[in-house]
Amino acid sequence: MKGLSTELKVGLFAVFVILILGFMTFKVGGLDWFKKEGYTVYVNFKNIAGLDEKTKVKIAGVDAGVIEKIELKDGIARLKLRIRKDVTLYSDASASIKATGLLGDKYLEIKIGSMEPALKNGESVKEVIELVDIDDMVRKLSRVSENISTLAVSLNEAFGTEESKKALKESVLNLGEITANLSHTIIVNDRKMRNVLDNINKLTASLNEVVTNNREPLKTTLLNMEDFSGRLKTDGPELVANLSKATKELKEVIEENKNSLKSTIDSFNNVAKKIDSGEGTLGKLVKDDKLYESINKAAEGLDRTIGAIDRFKTFITFQSDYLMRQGDGKGAFYVTLQPKPDKYYILGVVGDPLGRVTTKETITSTPTGTTKVKKKEIEKEIEFTAQFAKRFDNTGLRIGVTESTFGAGADYFFNNDKAKASVDIWDFSNDEEDSKNPHVKVGVDYFVFKNLFVSAGADNILNKKKAGGYVGAGIRFEDEDFKYLFGNISRLR
Repeated sequence: MKGLSTELKVGLFAVFVILILGFMTFKVGGLDWFKKEGYTVYVNFKNIAGLDEKTKVKIAGVDAGVIEKIELKDGIARLKLRIRKDVTLYSDASASIKATGLLGDKYLEIKIGSMEPALKNGESVKEVIELVDIDDMVRKLSRVSENISTLAVSLNEAFGTEESKKALKESVLNLGEITANLSHTIIVNDRKMRNVLDNINKLTASLNEVVTNNREPLKTTLLNMEDFSGRLKTDGPELVANLSKATKELKEVIEENKNSLKSTIDSFNNVAKKIDSGEGTLGKLVKDDKLYESINKAAEGLDRTIGAIDRFKTFITFQSDYLMRQGDGKGAFYVTLQPKPDKYYILGVVGDPLGRVTTKETITSTPTGTTKVKKKEIEKEIEFTAQFAKRFDNTGLRIGVTESTFGAGADYFFNNDKAKASVDIWDFSNDEEDSKNPHVKVGVDYFVFKNLFVSAGADNILNKKKAGGYVGAGIRFEDEDFKYLFGNISRLR
């Protein structure tokens, strides 16, 4: 190096530093201009805002490739990806656009999938998760806000007038009076009901003991009666003649022994008096406390049976909803049978304004040809609901028939069961007019009073042409309410 000039040494050092800086730049930037390894796959997006060529492709957060080229084809962004050769993508692989943070750089996230066969060079990723369009989201939120405003106006019109306030006040007072009368009735008749149930319990136990101890004699008696019935069919006329003859002879005997019969009756009266006073073996049997205990046990058994019947509850519901999108009303009547607190059955009839759609074809003949015109007609239809429901704590699940098609639903009860949030889905065969998806309804019911509730929510949210909000109200009665009402009616009569 002694023969080199100072200028040459400085030049060689500068070239060495430039090479080192260039290598580090390519290494840190992930650039590889000298060779292209791996294989190529394609993916299409409607919107790739934030992605550019040379953007990294990551799998589970690890660099697995790079976006090699971006093309615009028929309004769709077509991305050419260079994937590392040691990474295998399968036919159900999916692609989505992610960000490293709220304001971070965008990158392409790939989930490799697991379904054979594996993607080959030049094939496309079919499953794509598009970016959420903020403008579209704002428009939807604006529509929701408008619906809520409409709902508020409707509720204000329904309950904001002086007549409505006065009617609600009268309803509250009537309900308070009904509750007080019902409480008084229960308290007054509680002791009497308990005494009746105790007696029935005793009677049931006694009857059960009698049947158990005399099972064989009862069986023999039934067989004898069956045999007697058979003989009566064959020997009926002769038996009637014999009975007639015996009746005449008995009448003659009674006339001849009238005085003796009178003496016998007097003797029976004396015996009855002795039995009533507890004299003799039969008198002790009548006065024995064991018979009282047996009747008490019979009443206790009957009490358990009546208790099981008392736990069975019935609810009757009348409900009416106003569909904002269709501008029409929808009425329903439901009967809920609840044998247990966590199990119940729902039977209902629904008047659907968009029930059945029929297509009529009109053929018109003219000298120039034949014209066919098809016209859709929508008819209101009565539909039926029959569901089985099971409740788990505050959550209820339902399945069965919803508006004459297979359906299911779920309920979440809160605020001590005064409010309920519900989700229902039915019409999986898309029989409703202009429906491409099942009918989904979400809403909330809130009991303003014990028997009066209001409803609001969104209806048919999966079908854009039919989706819209709804508001409604309803009345629900329990079987106890009907008992009280019918009791008052009977007293008025």
